[in-house]
Amino acid sequence: MPRRQFVADLAAAVEGVSVAGISAVQPGGDDGEFTFICVADGHNLEISALIPELSDYPSSHMCMVFGPDNASAKVASTLADISATGKTVQQILELVSRKLESTDKDGDQQMLNSQNFDGLEHGSDDDDDYEEEYFPGDEDMLPKPFINGHQTLAAGTFTEPTAAFRQRIRRDLLAAKSSGFKVGHLGGLMDGLGCYISISIRIAKLGISEEAMQAWQLEPTEYLIALFHYPAGYKTMDDLRSYDASQTQRNFGIRIGISKSYKPTLQEAVQAFTVLSREDEKHRDESQQAEFQQQTTVQPGFRHSFISRPLNELLAQRFHMLLKYRYAGMPWNGAELFYNDQILRPMSTHSEGSEDKYYAPEAISTAFPPLITADHIQQTTGQEHSLPIVGMQFVLRHFVRCTEFCLICFSKMADDLQAIKPYVCDNPLCLYQYMSLGFGPSIEHEVLSQPKVVDLLVSFCYSSARQSRLKDFPAGLALMVPPSSSYEEDYVLNQYRGYGMQPQPQSQMPKTTRAGREQAPIKMRFNLDNREILFEDKSKPCPVRVNEWITLRFDDDPGKALHCRVVDASYYPSVKVSEPLEPAVATLDGSSRGYGYQLAAALPSPAPKAAFKSPWNINELRPAKFQIYNQNFDDLPEQNKRQVICLLLDLLPPVKDMRQYLLRNAQSSLSAWTDRLSPAALGLLRWIIASNRACILQVDVEDDAATGRKAEDRLYGMSRWAQFRFAMGAPDKERRFIQSVRSVTERLHLKFPTFFAWHGSPLHNWHSIIREGLHFNETHHGRAYGHGVYHSLNVNTSIGYSGFGGYGYTWPYSELNIQQALALNEICNAPQEFISRSPHLVVAQLDWIQTRYLFVSSAVSQQATSSVDKGSIPLEILEQDPDVTPMGGDGKLVIPIRAVAGSRRPKSLNTTQHKRQKAGGTSKYDAIEIDDDDTASIATLDEDHIVFDDDSPKNEQFVDPLPTPNSTKDGKGKSKLGGFFHKLKPSKPFTDYVPGTLDYSTLPMLQQPSWASTTATKCLMREFKVLIKTQNEQPLHELGWHIDEDRIENMYQWIVELHSFDLTLPLAQDMKKHDVNSIVLELRFGKDYPMAPPFVRVIRPRFLSFAAGGGGHVTAGGAMCMQLLTNDGWSAVSSIESVLVQVRMAITSLDPKPARLERGGRHDYGVGEAVGAYIRACAMHGWTVPIGFQETAYGGAEGSGHFG
Repeated sequence: MPRRQFVADLAAAVEGVSVAGISAVQPGGDDGEFTFICVADGHNLEISALIPELSDYPSSHMCMVFGPDNASAKVASTLADISATGKTVQQILELVSRKLESTDKDGDQQMLNSQNFDGLEHGSDDDDDYEEEYFPGDEDMLPKPFINGHQTLAAGTFTEPTAAFRQRIRRDLLAAKSSGFKVGHLGGLMDGLGCYISISIRIAKLGISEEAMQAWQLEPTEYLIALFHYPAGYKTMDDLRSYDASQTQRNFGIRIGISKSYKPTLQEAVQAFTVLSREDEKHRDESQQAEFQQQTTVQPGFRHSFISRPLNELLAQRFHMLLKYRYAGMPWNGAELFYNDQILRPMSTHSEGSEDKYYAPEAISTAFPPLITADHIQQTTGQEHSLPIVGMQFVLRHFVRCTEFCLICFSKMADDLQAIKPYVCDNPLCLYQYMSLGFGPSIEHEVLSQPKVVDLLVSFCYSSARQSRLKDFPAGLALMVPPSSSYEEDYVLNQYRGYGMQPQPQSQMPKTTRAGREQAPIKMRFNLDNREILFEDKSKPCPVRVNEWITLRFDDDPGKALHCRVVDASYYPSVKVSEPLEPAVATLDGSSRGYGYQLAAALPSPAPKAAFKSPWNINELRPAKFQIYNQNFDDLPEQNKRQVICLLLDLLPPVKDMRQYLLRNAQSSLSAWTDRLSPAALGLLRWIIASNRACILQVDVEDDAATGRKAEDRLYGMSRWAQFRFAMGAPDKERRFIQSVRSVTERLHLKFPTFFAWHGSPLHNWHSIIREGLHFNETHHGRAYGHGVYHSLNVNTSIGYSGFGGYGYTWPYSELNIQQALALNEICNAPQEFISRSPHLVVAQLDWIQTRYLFVSSAVSQQATSSVDKGSIPLEILEQDPDVTPMGGDGKLVIPIRAVAGSRRPKSLNTTQHKRQKAGGTSKYDAIEIDDDDTASIATLDEDHIVFDDDSPKNEQFVDPLPTPNSTKDGKGKSKLGGFFHKLKPSKPFTDYVPGTLDYSTLPMLQQPSWASTTATKCLMREFKVLIKTQNEQPLHELGWHIDEDRIENMYQWIVELHSFDLTLPLAQDMKKHDVNSIVLELRFGKDYPMAPPFVRVIRPRFLSFAAGGGGHVTAGGAMCMQLLTNDGWSAVSSIESVLVQVRMAITSLDPKPARLERGGRHDYGVGEAVGAYIRACAMHGWTVPIGFQETAYGGAEGSGHFG
C-alpha cells in the first residue's frame, strides 16, 4: 500500500539518514508531512516537506517543501524551485541537500545518486528540450535585460513587496475589474510570494446560445475561470515579455476551468497545476470518468470544461510567444498565423514576419458581445498592460469562438464549416491526436447518458456507407482492418444516382482495386467448440500474435465469416481465440425498392448474433482459412473504406449492451471489452461520436416521465415518431438567426416573427447533414422550384422526400430501427421573399433557418394499425401564425414553449418572467440574452476586496516584522495610522457595534504556553499585524469583525468579535431582540501552526443546536463544524483573515438551516464541551483531528478552572 510504504520510508529516515547536512528527521503534524534539519548558509534550518496525496506515493505524488521564516531569500527561492514529484523520502532528503549545497561536519556535500535520479531539472541530458526554439523573425523580440528602464528580476526568485510592486498589482487587477471580470486571489499575492489570481466571468455574459450551452455542458450561472499561477510572486506583462520559454514555465501558468463560484479553493488551485505523467493522467481521468458516470448533477467545485485540456496546452506552449508577436505589431490572428507558419512550413520557407497578411485586421462577427472582441493591447496603446486582462481575453477568444479553430493545431477552420461543437482540421495528424490522445469526447459518457443518440449516429453512418454516400472517413487513425478480399463479396454497395436519373447497370459500377499486396489466406484447422486453432506445420513461425484480430471462414461453409481475437499463442501450433463473432449483415428486400437506387444482389439475411453455434460434431477440427487485421484503413480505396465501415458496424454490439457493460463495470472503459470490441470497431465508434458537430439531445427518455421533462420538450402531433432536440451550425448560427429575425420583424412589422416547417431528406444524407448543416450545394431531388433549402408545412410532403429511394438500409443492431428522418426548422416569417412559396417553401437565406427538432421513424411504426398513445399536450405552448401552422401526423402541430431559447420566449406566455428583460426591444422576441446584471453574481469575498484598497507609501512600516503585537503603536497606545483612517470614517456610524465594550474579565484568558515555538510565534505575529492593518483601513461595518489589539498579550489566544450582520438574517434579528451586539469567538493556536489549523469556537452567545432546529455550522458545544479547521481541509498557506471570512460565511449560511440564538440566559460555552463537540463532528464527517489538538485546545492547562 502507498501509505504503508511512506510510513516505512519515513521510519527508516527517522532512525538515521546518511545524507550530507540532514539530521533530526521527524514526522510532522499533518498526514504526509515530515520535518528535518538541514545545514544551509552556515545555519541549521528546520525544513518541512508535505505530500498531500499519499495514495500516489511513491510514483506520481506531489511534494511541497517549506522553509522556516528565518531562511534567507536565496534558500526560500531554492526550495520553491525544487521539484520532488515521484521521489521517495530518502530521495527528497538527498535532493534538498544537493540543492542547498548542504555539507556534513567534514565539509562534504551530498553526491548525486545516478540510480535514483534519472532526470533532474539541472544538469540532465535533456536540458535542450526546455530551450526556446528559434524561429526566423524572432530577432527583434528576443529577451532584453531592461524593460521600460527597469532591470527585471532573475526568474525563479521571489519578488520584493515594495510599494510600487503593490501599486502595480492593484492597477492590473483594477483594470481587470473595470473590464467586467471578477477578480480573486489565493496565497501571498501582496507579499511577493507564490500566489494564484483568478479572472472569471459568468457564462450568461458571454452571449452563448442555449443550444451551444447544452452542447458544451455549461450552465448560465456558472463561471468561466482563467486561473493564473505565479510560483515566485506576481509577474507583470513587462516581466513576461523579457522571459524565454523555460523562464516562463517556471514563473507563470494559466489553467481554464468552470465553477459555481468565481474562484477555486486553494486545494483546487494546487491540483489544477499538478503535473502528472500521461499514464497517471490517464488513470486519473478514468477514475474521474467513473465517478462522473455515477453522478446525476454537476459538482460545484472547479472542474475542467469540454475544451480545458487543449486550451491549457495552447496557453502553456504558445501564449508567451504570441505575446511577443503581438508587441511586434501583429493582431491575435496574425500572431497565430505566423506561429503556425513557422511550425508547419519547412525551415527553408520560414517567413521573416514582414508579410502583410500577419498585420491585417481580423474580421470578427459584430454579433459577439464587446467583452469577447475587446483587445486590451490594441485599445491601450502607449500605456502599461495588465497581464491578467490580456490572458483572459485570449482565453475568451478561444473559448467562445472555439469552433473557429482546430482543437489541435489551432489553425483557423474553413469559413464554410458550420459546427456547434469544436473539431479538428483536415490534417490527418490532428485527427489522430484528437481521437487517440484523449482530446475528443468520452464515448463511454455518451453511451451512458444518451444511448439513443449514439444509436442514431451509428445508424446514419451505416446507411450512408451502404448507399455509397459516405464521403468523409476516419483518416489518420491507423485503424487496422481485415484485407478487402475477406468482405468484398459480402458488401456489394448500392449506387445512389439521384432523382430523375437512371440506375447504373451492375456492369458499369466502379470496380475496386486491391490496396497494395494482400497476404493470402492462411490454412489451418479450427475447433469452434473450444475455440482452438491448430496449425499443421509447426516448423514455421507462428503467424499470429496475442491480441491480434483475425477473420476466418470454414472451407465447407465459406459464406459465413467469423471474427475473433487471438488470446493465447504460447502453445503454438495450438492457438486459443476468443468467442467468434458473426457480422449481422443488413439486406434490402424488394418492397423497399425506390427511386434512385441500384440494388445489390439479394443476400441471405442471417439473424444478428454475437457468436456462432456449430452444427457439426463436438470438438471437431474443421479445415478453414483466416486473414489477419493487418490492412491500414487509410490505404484502402473509398469503396473498400465504405465496405469495411459497414463490416465493423455489423460487428458492434447493440448500444444497450454497451451501456449495460459500462453499468456493470463502472471502473472500466469500452476498450476493456477486448473479446467483443476490436480496436478498429472501437476507433470507428469513437470517430462517429466525436465527429458529430451538431447538438442532439434525447426527448424520449425513459426516466423523463417522473421529472416532467418529456411533457415540456415533446411536440404534440407526431405520435409515431421518436423525437430529438436538434441544433446545427456554428455557435454563432443562433445569434445570426436571431439578428435576421429581428431585422425582418422590424422591417415587415411582423406579429409572428417566425414559423415552423418540415424538411425531409433520405436517410443516407443525414450523416453529412449533422456535420455540414443544411445547404444546397448538391442537387439530389431536382431544383424545379429554384435553388434553396426545400420545406413544407405538410409532414407528408417531407416524408415523401425522405423516402426517395425507399427506406434504405438500417443498422441491424439499432433499437430505433430508423427508416426515415425529418427535421423541423424554425424560419423567418417572410414567405414573400422566399425563392418559391408553392408547392414548396424554398429558402435561399441560410441565416433565416434554424433547426429545432429531429424526428425518426421505422417502417414498422408507420405500418402499425393499432392505436398509439398520442401523449399529452404541453402545459406551455408556443403561439403560432395561423396562416403557416405546420401539420403533423396527427393533425396540427402543438409546439412547446421550450422549442425556442429562453431569452426569446414570448413574454405573454411565460408563467415566470425572466429576472431581467432587455430594454429597447421592438419585437416580442429578444436576442440571445447577455446577462450583465451583477445582482446574480456571487458576492466577492472580503479577502479579494482588500487587494483593491490603496496602500500609500507611508504604510511601508508595516512591511517590517513586529517583535510584539503592539510595536506599531505610538506612545498614546494608538496605531500610527489610526488617526488618518479615522478621519475617513463617516460621522454617522453604519453599525450599532461599538469597539472596546467587551468585558475581558469575563473571558477565559490564558498565559503564553510553555511549549510555544519560535516559528509559530513569528507566523502568528505576522498574521496579527496583517489583520490589524486591515482593521485600521477598512470601515467597521464593511469588515464585520474586530480584534482589540490592546488586549491581546498571548499570541496563541485571540479574541475576535463578529458584528454588523445583515438585518434580514434570522441571526441578526435574534441578536437585536436579545440586545447582543457581537458574537465572541476564541482562536487558540498550537505549536505546530501554520502546519496545523487553529481551534475556533464561540464563547458567547449560545446558539440553538442543530438538533433543536438551529444551523450556522456551530456545534452543540460551540466549536465550529468546518472541514477547513481540520487536517483534511487546512492548508499551511491559509491566512487567518480568510479563516475569519469563511467562519463568518458559515455562521450566516442559510443552508441547511439558518443560525438562531438559544432562548434564555444560560452561561457561556465552556472549552471542555467545545472540545467534545469538535471531536464528535470530526468523527461523524470522517475528518481527521489534528495531532496535538488537546494540547492546543486547552492551551497547556487542561485542568484549569477557566474552562467552565
